[in-house]
Amino acid sequence: MRFAFFFVFIVALIPLSGHTATIRFVAEDLPPYHYLDPTGKPTGALVEVARQLLTQTGLKGNIEIMPMARALHEMRAKDNTLLLSWLKTPERAQHYRFLGVMCHAQAYLIGLKDRTFSLRDLNSARQHRVSTIRGYYSERFLRAAGYSEDHELVLVSHYQTLWHMLFKGRTDLVLTNAQTINKELNALGLPAELVERKMAVPAFPSELHLATSLDFNQQHADQLMSALASLKDSGKYQQILSRWQLN
Repeated sequence: MRFAFFFVFIVALIPLSGHTATIRFVAEDLPPYHYLDPTGKPTGALVEVARQLLTQTGLKGNIEIMPMARALHEMRAKDNTLLLSWLKTPERAQHYRFLGVMCHAQAYLIGLKDRTFSLRDLNSARQHRVSTIRGYYSERFLRAAGYSEDHELVLVSHYQTLWHMLFKGRTDLVLTNAQTINKELNALGLPAELVERKMAVPAFPSELHLATSLDFNQQHADQLMSALASLKDSGKYQQILSRWQLN
């Protein structure tokens, strides 16, 4: 009798633990995609998309903003965690699960309008100091193109530093996507009208995906993939991007 009671008790806990499982969306501070509002709450275009995914799937989940290095660690170490937006590269596709495109971000070399450059391709830009954020795929991309910290490559730890260095003349060009520039500069009190796209970098991957580890629950992954596709088919996804001027 005692064994029967214990067995029933354990079985009763199994569905309960399944229903209370919580997933986590983690992302770096990168307006207007995902960042903290003045009250410390996550906001941004892709934060809205994540909330829609939770609503459509019925999954319980949290959205957290943290430094990129920590976000990557959390995604790799915990099997319930997803990166809200991560650049998809051939190498990463072999080791991680990509659940769908969250947005596109074309890369450019950005510089001050009052500076003139003769740029034909990425190699010609090596005559100038080119900056990006340390640890990003853009660093590896530039190194693969022959850039070196001993010469023209200038690496920084955060996008705030990136823009301040450009305006102070401590770097010449910034490799980044153009969609976030105005909001980033406005947040820093820097005049966005003084910068411009100097050259497109079409070889740089442009798809930012919802991504997770290979250990992430397969059923949850399928639900999120289906929900994201449905969100796009319904037009709600585009409405969210339009509200954030990310058309």
